[in-house]
Amino acid sequence: MTAPEGGYSEESSLLDPHPPRMRRPISRTRSFIQSLSRDAHPFWLIPVVLIMSMSRGVTMSPRIQVYRAIACRALSKDEPGVTDLVTFVNGCEDAEVQARAAKIQAAVVTTMSVLSAISTGFWSRLGDAHGRKLILSTFLIGALSMEAVFVLVMRPDSLFGRRAERFILVGPVIEGFVGGLSTFNGVVHAYISDCTRHGSRSKIFSTVQGMVFVGLAIGPWLGGYFFPAKGYNDGFFYTSIGIITFTLLYVIFVCPESLKHSERTVQSRTQDDLSFKTSPLLVVRRLIMNFISALLLPISMFTPLRIPGSSRYNYNMTLVGLSMFLYIVSTGVYSAKYLYAQHVYSWTTAQLGYYMSTLWITRALNLLVFLPILLSYLKPKSTSSSGSTPNAHDISAELNFDRYLAAISLAVDGFADSLVALTSHNSQPLYYALSCLSSFTSGGNPALHSLGAVCLHACGRGSEVGALFGALGVLSAIGHIVSPSIYALTYGSSVAYYPEAIFALAACILYSVVFFLSRINPAEEDIALVHTPIIGENYRSRSPSTRDYMYQTVSNDEDDVALESAGK
Repeated sequence: MTAPEGGYSEESSLLDPHPPRMRRPISRTRSFIQSLSRDAHPFWLIPVVLIMSMSRGVTMSPRIQVYRAIACRALSKDEPGVTDLVTFVNGCEDAEVQARAAKIQAAVVTTMSVLSAISTGFWSRLGDAHGRKLILSTFLIGALSMEAVFVLVMRPDSLFGRRAERFILVGPVIEGFVGGLSTFNGVVHAYISDCTRHGSRSKIFSTVQGMVFVGLAIGPWLGGYFFPAKGYNDGFFYTSIGIITFTLLYVIFVCPESLKHSERTVQSRTQDDLSFKTSPLLVVRRLIMNFISALLLPISMFTPLRIPGSSRYNYNMTLVGLSMFLYIVSTGVYSAKYLYAQHVYSWTTAQLGYYMSTLWITRALNLLVFLPILLSYLKPKSTSSSGSTPNAHDISAELNFDRYLAAISLAVDGFADSLVALTSHNSQPLYYALSCLSSFTSGGNPALHSLGAVCLHACGRGSEVGALFGALGVLSAIGHIVSPSIYALTYGSSVAYYPEAIFALAACILYSVVFFLSRINPAEEDIALVHTPIIGENYRSRSPSTRDYMYQTVSNDEDDVALESAGK
């Protein structure tokens, strides 16, 4: 029997102390709180991203001091005592020590980048099978190990301290094996993709990217407030260790898992466990083969895919991968910018610090304020019902939107670099203004990540989003290996007569990215073909979880209607 309008039925007790009208708000509140405690949401990761960026900001300057202290002691003829390393921090300023410190820093960065490029694909695939929290926790343990190594090498009476120049590489080796920042960025983007609707994710990606720069800006101020501005102090690294430990506990006990495992995944795990009991050697061999395939699979994510029912190939993923790689290479100009500013404008360390803070603040403002407002007005409206899988028309529109957003952002960034190359010599205000303009185009990075996710979903491989962001992480790691050498060679060759050549190079790379993005094809009919039953059956067999998706184009064309009827 239907209850009357007031919320009572004929079977309701008049003496019930909690009538339906009173119980309903309470039950709704409880269900809302329970949904917050159970359901994964992108904002669960905001504290993780913010705190990890703060950790990097706190130890950014102390790490340089550690490199310099190790270099100074390595070049010193005296045997180090118990407290000599701390005195080395303040006592070595000559060019030879600076060069040795730069080599140590390069060895650390290169070691971690190479190992990250090798291992990121493996960890990303593992995250697709066993969840994102496992990979996040593993990365945080690696980050803890990295910070602990910096503390240990500053103890000259220990084994680490006596062999500091060698043992300083232990940290990047451990963090590199767990994927480093490439794995962290990949699993963050994968987590967001797990718990958001398929389509454009530029807004949430820009928010998360903005929190990175907020953390980087807060970190140095936090360290400077509690510890002395000059000299070395272990407190910087202990602070970083403390906040990383807090983040690890948050991930393990508070943050919900975003990946929902299917029954097929559970069955495959059971079969693996049984096979381990019967044949351990077979399982070890399988694990080794899985590891090797995980190293090669990131590259295969960007291979052209044949469109079902035709002889044509879809090159969208290839173009996204190429664009992302070239964009990462172009970002190498930022480290060269600091050398350029000190050389051309004779900036002090404090002036350079203000310049870096200005860039981080403008980037954070763009990603957290300006870009979300812009996206809320310009993002295409969905034509499918809320909560349902988006149709081919929506996917095409969102793909096209992310493509234009990334292309426009990177085109403006290249335009700013071009103006620096042409007009900024000996003009500090103009250089500052153009650098800020370049920072306000920081939406290109989240737009490229969102574009990759949309293209992958349009290709019928939406369940492999973790592998995609792992592959993008591999490209990022390789780009960070290649980029410093390219800009160092360009700057060293041209600094005597045209130091702005690095900006001209960055502009050319960015313009090439814009060209490749313009070649991405958001054809609605191709998306519909991929997700149409029978025609795309073999194509979708690569990703079992996408077989149930069915797309229909928003069109009145008779051929499209006939194609959909045949699929049914």
